Amino acid sequence: MHITFICTGNTCRSPMAEGIARELLQKKYADSPITVSSAGLAAYNGSPASGHAIDVCGEIGIDIASHRSQRLNPEIAAKTDLFAVMTKAHAQILRQCGIPAERIAVPDSEICDPYGGGEEEYRECRDQIADAVKKLLEGIAGQTDRSDFAEGEAVE
Repeated sequence: MHITFICTGNTCRSPMAEGIARELLQKKYADSPITVSSAGLAAYNGSPASGHAIDVCGEIGIDIASHRSQRLNPEIAAKTDLFAVMTKAHAQILRQCGIPAERIAVPDSEICDPYGGGEEEYRECRDQIADAVKKLLEGIAGQTDRSDFAEGEAVE
């Protein structure tokens, strides 16, 4: 199964989600066939992750410094089994593009864009993403209901 984390610019939220998911997959689900990536609905290809996103992920031992943004395109969509979005608006855009609802995981609580904010906004966003990603992966593993995507415990 391949999960693509989706946000707007693919420099803040979705790269943090991808990095956190990779870490959880290595630590808790090493035998899992799940792979992850990220993309943005309005991304410029090749931009680095935001400095604050890199810094706050580094605080919890996750290195996203090599991340480069990519715009969602038909090739990415074709290899994606599940799109994990940050907001209901992202889900709506995917639905308008023909992605079936059952291939979209929407958080109960929207994950606000920290773009332009300080490190504290990025930390809060990171922690919210960590909760959501943990819940999503637990749901896929059959341990909880995936529909409760945005609520859960912090990354251990």
